[in-house]
Amino acid sequence: MYFSVLLLLTTALQSSAQTFLSAISQVPTLSNFTAFYSSNEQFASAFFSNTSLYPITVLVPNDDAFAAYFQQTGVLLTQVPFETLLTLIQYHTLVSSLSKDNFTSGTGGLGSGLTTPTMLVNEQYNNRSAGSALASKFGGPERSKGQVVFITNSDTGTSTKLRLSRQAGSAEAQVRSGLSSTVNVTTLDEEGVWDGGRIHIIDGLLTPPTLCKDTIRSAGLTGLDRALNRSGLWSALDSSYNTTCLGPSNSAFESAGSPDGNLTKEELVKALHFHTLPQVAYSDFLEDGQTFTSLENLTVRVKVEGTGKERQIWFNNAKLIDANVL
Repeated sequence: MYFSVLLLLTTALQSSAQTFLSAISQVPTLSNFTAFYSSNEQFASAFFSNTSLYPITVLVPNDDAFAAYFQQTGVLLTQVPFETLLTLIQYHTLVSSLSKDNFTSGTGGLGSGLTTPTMLVNEQYNNRSAGSALASKFGGPERSKGQVVFITNSDTGTSTKLRLSRQAGSAEAQVRSGLSSTVNVTTLDEEGVWDGGRIHIIDGLLTPPTLCKDTIRSAGLTGLDRALNRSGLWSALDSSYNTTCLGPSNSAFESAGSPDGNLTKEELVKALHFHTLPQVAYSDFLEDGQTFTSLENLTVRVKVEGTGKERQIWFNNAKLIDANVL
């Protein structure tokens, strides 16, 4: 009797599983991705060769994302070089099976959310290691070594100046990627479960991270840009491994008396080193009272105040206004 029941349960579980293609085929708004995936054996083979035995979550771009890409670039997404497509799909593949609750839970305060590794491990886009905290959360350093994205629920307070979000509709969450670009997520329940993990729908493509120089300039941080130019630190910063920059805003430079123009080169180097942490510090791992030692060998103390949407984070006396700009 025991073995009969066990066999019936196993059969039922196996019959409920579906392939990745079957899962995306059932979602009408994924018709472009489904057509491309089902007709491109090279892409499908490469995609699955970069997955592993553990469950994954694939953020699948909907038809609006395909249309937006063509409008922005004048090129059909299906016609971009194969290596570019492979980079994109690796960055859209999260190394854990994440349910709707993983995307929509959270306090809604600035910096709250979930930092999640992807399968993008190419050093061109990923000049970092996982770190012990992230590794322990996602199955070890090897599994969690890929570049990350940052997931927040749709109510999270984030700087609107840097957001490049698309029209959301019924979006329940957001995913931040390189250059602080943000796409909206529509989560799926059981219809998004396939035999390798889960799928959820996004309305735009994630942007793989690039050099710090590009990120700072894309954010319009002209004061920081000038300071890094005058100090001669651009090359060192762009090639640094495992680095977090506490980048002052333009108004912060003005309030400090425009040090980007008034300090000597040596003084600028010291000031910028004070704002640079030689490790990766994601906002969801920050705790009140936590301390870091900057490149200038000075202490930076974290202060976390408030709860929920009122949550605020400080580094010494500087208030965080935008978190996890990758």
